[in-house]
Amino acid sequence: MTQNACDIVFIANPLGWDERSRMDIKPALNLLYLASYINSKGLSAKIVDAGTGNISLQEAVEKALDAKPRFIGAAFYQGSMDVVLNFCAEVKKVSPEIKIIGGGPLMTALPEKVLSYKQIDIGVIGEGEETLYRLLTEAPGDYGAINGIACKADGFVKVSPKTSYIENLDSLPFLDYSLIDMQPYFDLQKKLDVPRSIFMTTSRGCAFRCTYCASPFLWPGRVRRHSVDRIIDEIMYHRSKFRKINIGFLDDSFFADKKWMSEFLDKIPGTGLNYSCIGRADHISEEIIGRLAETGCSFVSIGVETGSENKQKELKKFLSLGAVMKTVRLFHRHNIYCRCFFMIGFPGETFSEMAETINFAVELKKNGMSDCTFFVTNLYAGTEMSKNFEEELWKTMIYQSGENTTGETSKEPAVKDFGEEKFSRYSSVPAVNLNQYLTNVQLVELVKIAYGKINDGLYISEAEIEALKR
Repeated sequence: MTQNACDIVFIANPLGWDERSRMDIKPALNLLYLASYINSKGLSAKIVDAGTGNISLQEAVEKALDAKPRFIGAAFYQGSMDVVLNFCAEVKKVSPEIKIIGGGPLMTALPEKVLSYKQIDIGVIGEGEETLYRLLTEAPGDYGAINGIACKADGFVKVSPKTSYIENLDSLPFLDYSLIDMQPYFDLQKKLDVPRSIFMTTSRGCAFRCTYCASPFLWPGRVRRHSVDRIIDEIMYHRSKFRKINIGFLDDSFFADKKWMSEFLDKIPGTGLNYSCIGRADHISEEIIGRLAETGCSFVSIGVETGSENKQKELKKFLSLGAVMKTVRLFHRHNIYCRCFFMIGFPGETFSEMAETINFAVELKKNGMSDCTFFVTNLYAGTEMSKNFEEELWKTMIYQSGENTTGETSKEPAVKDFGEEKFSRYSSVPAVNLNQYLTNVQLVELVKIAYGKINDGLYISEAEIEALKR
């Protein structure tokens, strides 16, 4: 390997090249975990973070190649696949000898599809750390013998069995935030009135099998957790680097393990930390909420998805709406900011069920919900829901503010700017029509209307929703 060369450069891509990019308040945590692991093994990994929108496609390619990597790693998601492929194509134009490794949920779900693109040489299937390390250290050309790899051979794509998952998460290194520049993220957090925060996870996987969610195939098997002591140690490490900092825990279900949760709440006060987390409303009691408030938890997100009891069962979410209402009231009573997530436009979802969801959100707002986020439903490859539909419907696109989902500029916004601003913060929308009652364009407008209704405390009728068809 040449002097100053590195083993792998990861590209953290924006939502689009050469245009005003909507960045997230957090960096690409998946790539940060991979790069931290590879460096801990004595190899060299770097991240080119184009997700802040501060560099163009050509600048990103130049930065990646300046590191003289043997490999380049890219994560594939449905909404940003073309953006990543454009980057990989430009790399191959300049340095065709560099092997490009694809990963992410789309590679895990559809390795043959992703590897059908000539820009991509190898795929990592499932959990990436151990597989990627083996790939970087095996003799070139021996990749097919590695578990968890998809590679091209004799004109076909060969997919080896998935690698076993890391049982002891405590064996993973601390996240190395020095690999990226956090200042753009801190600046955006300040602009959005979000506390200065970094992010991490305490677990991998989810015990539930919701039909719309990718976790069941990305993290099969039981939920694995770091020990509480390991989490406390990593918190103190990050505090030594960033001084005063909040930490956002991004676990699928932070409250699921009651024994772990009790120990965490016993030990977290010693860190002096303020933190946020995500969890299910039916996994938490008034006692736990009180302890969260006492120990520095300032923000909790709850996935509700639908306000229809029937839809809860159909989606295998199995969440009691009564438990949601009770939990939201308790968070409000204990001065914890509570945001709820909703989805609308499921295949087969009726006007009545859509109205139930929006009106339940209105009720939650009246009972102390601090904020909410609505997503238009997409079909994601690998999910149980997607298997009921042909692949042509598994298409997502990036929503651009001021445009409808056909790419045409809207002449007159359907609702006031409040709904547009709220919706445009979250960008993935279906590129095809999935719901038999409303088109994808009409669903986007419905979400904007829903934000206005919730903000004003007004209920919506089925007739108002049906009127969108006209």
